[in-house]
Amino acid sequence: MVKVLSIVGSPRKQSTYKLIKAVTEAVAKKGNVETELVHLSDFDIEHCTGCDDYCEKTGECKIQDDMQKLYPKLKEADVLIIGTPTYYWNVTGLVKDFIDRTTPFYYTESLKSKMGAAVAVAEEDGQDLALSAISSFFEIHKMKQAGSISIVTGDKPLREADLEMAKTLGKKIANELMRV
Repeated sequence: MVKVLSIVGSPRKQSTYKLIKAVTEAVAKKGNVETELVHLSDFDIEHCTGCDDYCEKTGECKIQDDMQKLYPKLKEADVLIIGTPTYYWNVTGLVKDFIDRTTPFYYTESLKSKMGAAVAVAEEDGQDLALSAISSFFEIHKMKQAGSISIVTGDKPLREADLEMAKTLGKKIANELMRV
């Protein structure tokens, strides 16, 4: 059974959520896939404090918050899909805190060889830098990158073509899983 963990890094359940859901559902059509969609806004995740390299020494984070609930999900996942709206041409603070708090996994290589995909949504601009931040996260953790999409909405709601792009990314991930 392949496990897909989809992370929505938006405080709202609008465009980013809809796109991540479309990607996830397209992957699930492959069959033999278990999916879980997580909204980071539902979790209390503190900032990384760089606390004397505790995570480097122990392989664990000493901050006791809701990130402790996400660590097992990350370890079990075969695929990680991260979506973010762009805030000041970057990922949201929710996503940045999430990324920073995976530092223990850098030392234990717990994400190594897992598959990652990214989605960025912008009203006007900045989506490429947000995708770059997520891509860097995947690279640092030695993950395989299955692809990414970026959507510029303007001040309009998502179009059907945007959702189709998300579904295409999901199909690409499913095809990559078939090769593994």
